[in-house]
Amino acid sequence: MTSFHSADGRRNELRTRTRTPFRIVVAACCLLLTACAAQSTAARGGQRNLLTAADLARAGDVSLFEAIRMLRPTFLEVRPASMAGTQQAAPLQVYVGPLQMMEGVEHLREIMAKNVQEVRYLEPREANARFGGSHGTGALLVTMLP
Repeated sequence: MTSFHSADGRRNELRTRTRTPFRIVVAACCLLLTACAAQSTAARGGQRNLLTAADLARAGDVSLFEAIRMLRPTFLEVRPASMAGTQQAAPLQVYVGPLQMMEGVEHLREIMAKNVQEVRYLEPREANARFGGSHGTGALLVTMLP
C-alpha cells in the first residue's frame, strides 16, 4: 500500500510541476496579447482622423486632394447630411488655417501636400461644436507649414 501512495504522490507532484510553468506561460501570453491589443487600438483611434506632414510626405509631390485620396479616402467620402428632414449630402467644409473656410474639397487640389503640417477630419458633431452652423458631413482642418 505504501507503494501505491508513493506512486500517487509522485504523480501529483509531477502534475503540480508541469501545471505551474504552463499556467505562467498562459498568463504571460494573455497579458502580452492584452497589451498589444490596447496599444494597437489606441494608435488606430488616435490617428484615424489625422494626417501628419510625415504621412503626407509618403504621398509624394502631389496636391493635398490626391494625398488625402491615397492615404485617407474616407475623409473625402460623401456622407448623408445629418440635418432633420433632409437626405441631401452637404458639401464638406474645409478650413485652412484658423478661420478661412472653403466649401467643398475641390480647393484641396490647389494646395501642395508638401506645404501642409496636418489635416484633421472632424466628425459632424465636433465640427458643429467648434464652428457652429451645420456641418452635416463634418469638416477638414488643414494646418499649413510655417
